[in-house]
Amino acid sequence: MLKKFLPILALFMCMNAIGLYCINFFPIEGVKFSFILVVNLMLFALSLFNFWRIQKMDASKPNQMVQSVMMGTLIKMMIFAIAALIYSRQHLGPVGFTTLLISMGIYLIYTFLEIQWSLKK
Repeated sequence: MLKKFLPILALFMCMNAIGLYCINFFPIEGVKFSFILVVNLMLFALSLFNFWRIQKMDASKPNQMVQSVMMGTLIKMMIFAIAALIYSRQHLGPVGFTTLLISMGIYLIYTFLEIQWSLKK
């Protein structure tokens, strides 16, 4: 299991290292790295959950595999919608366009890796 999950773990560690480095030594104006680190943690946890769900699926039923991947995407979108509502209710200030683009890019990378898992299974 660890060998198959290694790309996600490497992505998580790399993004954390970059984020922590930029927070401490190379702050960029207009980018909230703490927000990006929280998004990275949420995506990692959801990817771990989806990986666990995909591993339990029967590979001989491709229809269930497609449904599982779609359900994982829907779960991610719902959790991020709820997190966005909670964040906006706290009045912590605007996130910023650059921060949102970076977060969406990380989301796409995690989603791509999850689709690769399901195709290999």
